[in-house]
Amino acid sequence: MPRCSHTYADSSQCRRIVSAEQQLCYSHDPSRASERKRNAGRGGRAKASGELGRVKARLHTLADMVEKGQMDRADAAVISQIWGCYLRAVSVELRVREATELLERLEALEESLQANAAQTHGGNRWLGA
Repeated sequence: MPRCSHTYADSSQCRRIVSAEQQLCYSHDPSRASERKRNAGRGGRAKASGELGRVKARLHTLADMVEKGQMDRADAAVISQIWGCYLRAVSVELRVREATELLERLEALEESLQANAAQTHGGNRWLGA
């Protein structure tokens, strides 16, 4: 079976299997770099939504236990406050990650605009030729 032809800095070979028409795996194919970046950006949102589901399930279980008299209301209140703090922390983490991603995208756009401006009449694209 064909394997990825990427060689690491320590001279070892990537062990991933690729199809016959490919030379590089998904992780090492430069033509898929933007796709990898997009997917990595989604990873944080997927993680946050998974965490949200788990917290909701635990809060639901906590509420059921209180209703059935299996847990003291005061204890349940403290536990739910802790989970509320946890959810706020996850929310802040997600906002920071999104802001960082937007900043990176904005910087890339600015660099692209500057490069285009430098190529177009010394930076002034409105001057006619």
